[in-house]
Amino acid sequence: MDSVSTKKITAVVIILAVLCAYTWSLRLRTVPQPQPPDLEGIPRALAGFTARDEYISAESLRLLGADLTLARSYVDPTGDAIDLFIGYFADQQENSQIHSPKHCYPGAGWDIISEGSIALDIGGTISPARKLTISDGGSRQLVVYWFSVRGRTIPNEFELKWNQMTSALLARPQAASFIRFSAPIPPGRDEAVRADLVEFVEDISPHVLEALTPREDDDGS
Repeated sequence: MDSVSTKKITAVVIILAVLCAYTWSLRLRTVPQPQPPDLEGIPRALAGFTARDEYISAESLRLLGADLTLARSYVDPTGDAIDLFIGYFADQQENSQIHSPKHCYPGAGWDIISEGSIALDIGGTISPARKLTISDGGSRQLVVYWFSVRGRTIPNEFELKWNQMTSALLARPQAASFIRFSAPIPPGRDEAVRADLVEFVEDISPHVLEALTPREDDDGS
């Protein structure tokens, strides 16, 4: 092995050692945690819809691992319903991580028959999100979801993981939330359900993001 190769290997070893030492030092730092969000502050009545609370079993909550949850069904005067679920994770660790709907739905017996992106107008800002059409063999649902970190919308699982890794490296709080809306799709009403769901999501999402944004006096903001 020539001297040039030896120097390159030595440089790489030194860089890796420095990075390992730096990462370890960050792990020893105390990461300030933001105050938990006030999910109950999200309006229960909006745009002609009125909310009713949905039951989540203790076993489901255990498997989910979230620190806070909100599950509501918003119903309009005609009986059409849109479900909202929010899971807040104060610190994403091995047993307390956000689960992707693309994994959870198949595990619950739903097939994902289509998926894609959707652009939402949330308070005048265009925010990307994900949409799924799922089926259990007898019925279908349209699902719109995204993630939120420090009040910022994150549209997909890859970006959420990247944010989690960089937050850990920089000793930032890793609090994150999962936001999901869903509505049943009666036969022949695909476009009407999509339009109604998007309109409702855009109406209520500013309140959702406000609830999930850390207050200015939070150390973790």
